[in-house]
Amino acid sequence: MKTTTLDTLPVAYISHDSTVEKKVLLKMGEVPNVAQLAVATLKPGEQASKHHHKDMTETFHFQSGTGEMEVNDKIFKVEAGTTVTVFPMESHEIRNTGSENLVIIYFGIV
Repeated sequence: MKTTTLDTLPVAYISHDSTVEKKVLLKMGEVPNVAQLAVATLKPGEQASKHHHKDMTETFHFQSGTGEMEVNDKIFKVEAGTTVTVFPMESHEIRNTGSENLVIIYFGIV
């Protein structure tokens, strides 16, 4: 068993944007096939730049705030309660277009 609380975890940064903060709840190898479980916070105007993963499916659950997500050049709005799954080789980018933090719980499966 493993228990974790967000307020005790150190701040880290997503690998493709060194300004976007995250807290990692599960690291690679702690649960079979799960690359990571984390909570990311994008400040107003911040974005997680477009990228793709060769062999990872990623699911994003938007916990609070508003923004846009682009998947394979299709742009759509996201808000609290929205969940998006992106499959391997699908390019994706997330932008905070709101006035409050955009908080995202996400995980990757390999």
